[in-house]
Amino acid sequence: MQIGFFTAFVNDPQHYLHAVALIASARRHMPAVPITQFTDDRSPIVPGVDSVRRLPCGPLLDLRLEHYAACEGDWLLIDTDVEIRADVWEIFPPTPFDIALPDRNWPGIPQGDLVMHSMPFNTGVVFTRNRRFWQEVYQTWCEAENKDWLSEQRAVYEVVRTGRFLVQILPGQIYNYPPRSADDPCTGAKLVHYKGARKAWWTDRYYESLRTAKVPACCASV
Repeated sequence: MQIGFFTAFVNDPQHYLHAVALIASARRHMPAVPITQFTDDRSPIVPGVDSVRRLPCGPLLDLRLEHYAACEGDWLLIDTDVEIRADVWEIFPPTPFDIALPDRNWPGIPQGDLVMHSMPFNTGVVFTRNRRFWQEVYQTWCEAENKDWLSEQRAVYEVVRTGRFLVQILPGQIYNYPPRSADDPCTGAKLVHYKGARKAWWTDRYYESLRTAKVPACCASV
């Protein structure tokens, strides 16, 4: 398995700060997993990645889907505002699937009928094995009239509904959990998604952990 995340610099370093925290959480729980940054041909590299894949500058969603459509093999595709709290290698073997998507069944955060009927999966966390799925998502997205930021998630569900791919549905409470407050213990969650305004909780938590970390003995006198 490899981990891949998309981020490009657009006048705001926040996504880079999130990505640094994401990488740190991955190294803590899955130290051997390779991590790749997907980006454009101008943006800087996020410190700590193992590799970078670049495409010419363009609309962010366009770039993201193009990158995803090129992923061969087993990948965890993840947003930069997700914290990895446990090893999730177990999702891949032995269950066969083309795509594994966490649901939006978050009891503490009702999604509403419109969201559940048009995009019941949040694509901030996706386990993927078949790039043809993403090629179809990309084509579906390109043909959509409305290309707002949620259009990717609608395109994903449209391709899921074709029945052409083997889809595994994962519990969102475990694999894509949005905390309800800054001090939510997120009990049982392996992947915690700091969506929207929750992003500040993520960076605050990460940088507070650095502030309170113990200094290694070799550096204590520096």
